[in-house]
Amino acid sequence: MSPKYISEAEIRSKHSEDTLELKRKIAIKDKEIAEYRASHGSIMALFDAIKDSIPVYPSEKIKYISPKISKEKPPCGVCLLICDSHYGAMQLASEVEGFGVFSPEICEQRSMRFIDEVVRWTELNRQSYHIDRAHVLVAGDLISGDIHEELRVTNAFPVTQQVVGTSRLLANQISALSPNFKEVVVHFIVEDNHARLTKKPQAKEAGINSFNYLVGKMTEIMICQHKNIRFNLYPQYEAVVDVEGRKYLLMHGHNIQGWMGIPYYSIERKSAKEAIKRMNTPDRRFHKIIMGHYHHPISHPNYWIGGSVSGTDAYDHKNGRYSSPSQASWLVGKHGEFSRIDWDL
Repeated sequence: MSPKYISEAEIRSKHSEDTLELKRKIAIKDKEIAEYRASHGSIMALFDAIKDSIPVYPSEKIKYISPKISKEKPPCGVCLLICDSHYGAMQLASEVEGFGVFSPEICEQRSMRFIDEVVRWTELNRQSYHIDRAHVLVAGDLISGDIHEELRVTNAFPVTQQVVGTSRLLANQISALSPNFKEVVVHFIVEDNHARLTKKPQAKEAGINSFNYLVGKMTEIMICQHKNIRFNLYPQYEAVVDVEGRKYLLMHGHNIQGWMGIPYYSIERKSAKEAIKRMNTPDRRFHKIIMGHYHHPISHPNYWIGGSVSGTDAYDHKNGRYSSPSQASWLVGKHGEFSRIDWDL
């Protein structure tokens, strides 16, 4: 059978069609990339414009006087976990049979009461320990957000006002700590669920495509005049942070899969997988996972979970869950964590 010859015209025609199809696909991809860059650029430009108009808090005039160090007082640090403030949310007491009530005003009162209590508690502990440093771990869901339709309807005000109010509140909390310690170290993890800008959770750039990124940046600028505050912003899902020599894997915890309340098994699996992943990388190992999200304080050898400022809401109530509004603090010393308190707010 004689071979079939293809004419030069046929070859040119075929290659021309293939080339046109490839060019069409490339043009579609280029358009998608251009649209993404334009969208991402507009968000970053908005962030930059807002940052330029943020008021800067003046540094406190009170001079911190470090207690005298003695052999009888071992050094340690104070650690505060701030999470699940849900600033902007509204909860009527009548809707949850009086098991809870919440508003932006209540959020501010509870948040500042937490700082006042920790400062007094620190002074008490200074009778036994030398405490010069405070560590503030910020673990997400500081705003109510608008990720659900019911939040858009029931929130006290739009998410833009939530961002401004939350930034001011967090700056007030950190500023109130400043005169009471030689140094205040803030570790702010950005990625959470209530502050996201997308309808569904994302993986790439989720730490930037979030209102919480703006909260972190605004807070950092507001307190920049406080020379004894070191602010660390992590625009990502999780980060290993150093607290008095202890390594904490800080996260919000919203990507841990589960149902029927707190997913204990899923958290255990998450802890194990993270430990295995970091096993052979010394600078990424951790002693304990610190997170929020579940609105209920839990102490476990491998992980600690903080409570919420909001407490029981209508969703918790209809599912038979109850938890008092609370935030956690503890001391960290040579031998690890001790004296954890879940402050009932």
